[in-house]
Amino acid sequence: MAFKSKKKKEIEQETSAKPELQKLKKKELLEIMLAQGEEIDALRAKVTELESKLAKRELDLEEVGTLAEASLKITNIFQEADEAAKIYLENVRRLNDEGETGDADFDAE
Repeated sequence: MAFKSKKKKEIEQETSAKPELQKLKKKELLEIMLAQGEEIDALRAKVTELESKLAKRELDLEEVGTLAEASLKITNIFQEADEAAKIYLENVRRLNDEGETGDADFDAE
């Protein structure tokens, strides 16, 4: 229903505008068309600008996602390196303790 009444209003506006347009001279009609053409050009330029900004924003968001993924990978690398260092230190201490115990046994003989 809303569509029909809207369409009806548009038709009424068009028919009421026709006599006004018919009364205008060619020069006035051309000026109106020129103004509309300039407005269309300005709107197209604005659309192009906004599309460019949107593309940049999407690229920025992709880069943020990539940076976040890289950060997580680096964090995992550091965690793994920390675990490897702990294991290495444990082995060195164990070997050192065994060496000291072995030397004590050797000295006792």
